Amino acid sequence: MGANTYRPMALAETWRSVVEERSSPRLIIGDFLDDWRRLEDAESRAALVHDVIEDSDETDIHRWSAFVAALVEYLTVRDGLSTPDWVFEERWILPEPWFLNPYWKLRAWLLVATPPPWKRRRIFGGDETMMIGRV
Repeated sequence: MGANTYRPMALAETWRSVVEERSSPRLIIGDFLDDWRRLEDAESRAALVHDVIEDSDETDIHRWSAFVAALVEYLTVRDGLSTPDWVFEERWILPEPWFLNPYWKLRAWLLVATPPPWKRRRIFGGDETMMIGRV
């Protein structure tokens, strides 16, 4: 293995920096999505999401953790992989709806267009492209 060999990190490992408030949730999600795209085999992708991510009592971080649980469900189902059990834990269902776009005139569209993994967790942000870009 050369010095320039890239090694994707497990989501649980990188998400810890968000919970410890050392990294932005959006940055870690972007890095995770880049790793997901780079890895082509099912075994490597499954290893990225196998372990449960940490959570936080801080509302904003908890919301993003629930978002990540939905993202893992979405990607694994879409790509025909086994979805890890941890994403279905009740704690990932938010007590109150979270609209990623606060503009109230978009709410009806957000409620309809948001994919099921996010809807189940009461997170509303629009279609796949709005939620995670083109993956």
